[in-house]
Amino acid sequence: MAALYDFHVHSTASDGLLSPVAVTEAAHAAGIRLFALTDHDTTSGVAAASARGRELGVEVWGGAELSVSEQDGDVQMHILGLGIDPGEPALAAAFAARRRLRDERGAEIVRRLKSVGVELEYDRVRSVAGRGVIGRPHIARALVDAGHCPDVDTAFSRWLRRKRPAYVGSGGFGAAEAIDAIHAAGGIASLAHPLLSVGVDASGGLDRFVSRLAELGLDALELQHPTHDPGRRRRIRRVCRKYRLLATGGSDFHGDKPDIELGRGRGNVRIGDDLYRQLAERREAIRAR
Repeated sequence: MAALYDFHVHSTASDGLLSPVAVTEAAHAAGIRLFALTDHDTTSGVAAASARGRELGVEVWGGAELSVSEQDGDVQMHILGLGIDPGEPALAAAFAARRRLRDERGAEIVRRLKSVGVELEYDRVRSVAGRGVIGRPHIARALVDAGHCPDVDTAFSRWLRRKRPAYVGSGGFGAAEAIDAIHAAGGIASLAHPLLSVGVDASGGLDRFVSRLAELGLDALELQHPTHDPGRRRRIRRVCRKYRLLATGGSDFHGDKPDIELGRGRGNVRIGDDLYRQLAERREAIRAR
């Protein structure tokens, strides 16, 4: 049976629109047996999601999506930690430091917006984010709320994307640091939406980009994702085979796009028992080291 698992899900703990409890309830309604809550640079929503999951019979894996930035921002990627221990002290400390950096980044983005004539108060951004870790989607939503643009995509294209006036790099983990932290927390390190990484189209392309990560201990590439058409999947699958990496997948659900469903993406995400078993086996092997 398809769509039983989802290994890429967000909540209000970072930039999703549904609370961890509400995401778990939505997963249950969608017939999902297990999902990984992979909020950006935090595991703060995992406990609440797991507690509700136990009530509903939905298993919740601890997870996070770690922001990686290297070479002064010329190389950027997101690495998913799947099946991690959310209470692992070193990882928790690293996330606390990243949260402070994200707050500083958010304030700098607001300052740059003002420098180009876009008035936005940081308190509005903080209100949109609630208790979540501040990210560019929160600023985009605040811009929409303030009437500066009609939708989030416009906010990004005008001001927030790389090379736009208010863009500020994430200042995230180094790749080796991220992979080591995930493994130390007992989890699987998977490169999220590989072809959206900054720098992946440099000399050598995806192959060279991934070869370095594989040497650092990367376990998997995200094969199934709403942005991946058949051609992209073939390209990612070839690299998975070459470097003996697992092929993970998920909806990258945030709740802000009606065409993206939990466990199904845009109808192009289908994850069943075989992938779950492979990931569970890899997680046990990592924890046995």
